Amino acid sequence: MAFGKYIRELRESKGLYLREVGAALELDNAFISKVENEDRLLPKKHLEKLAEFLNTPINDLMVLWLSDKIRGIIEDKEIGRKALLKVINDLGKENYSE
Repeated sequence: MAFGKYIRELRESKGLYLREVGAALELDNAFISKVENEDRLLPKKHLEKLAEFLNTPINDLMVLWLSDKIRGIIEDKEIGRKALLKVINDLGKENYSE
């Protein structure tokens, strides 16, 4: 699941409005909407505050956020796949099988 979709589902399940999330993060409602629609990625510095506000584990947000960040950096699928495999191999894929 993408970060924005996860945030929207979590926000809606808690009965929260965009403006409430925006106020908690000191960000504009329109920006939060763009994050939820996957048009923008939330700046990393806001993740901890968002996790606290939505009462969700920071690690859950970080995994989704980083996945979207990597996806945004790697635009060419073939080159991107090769780059990711190299990173996994460099890190020792037996330790990163999840």
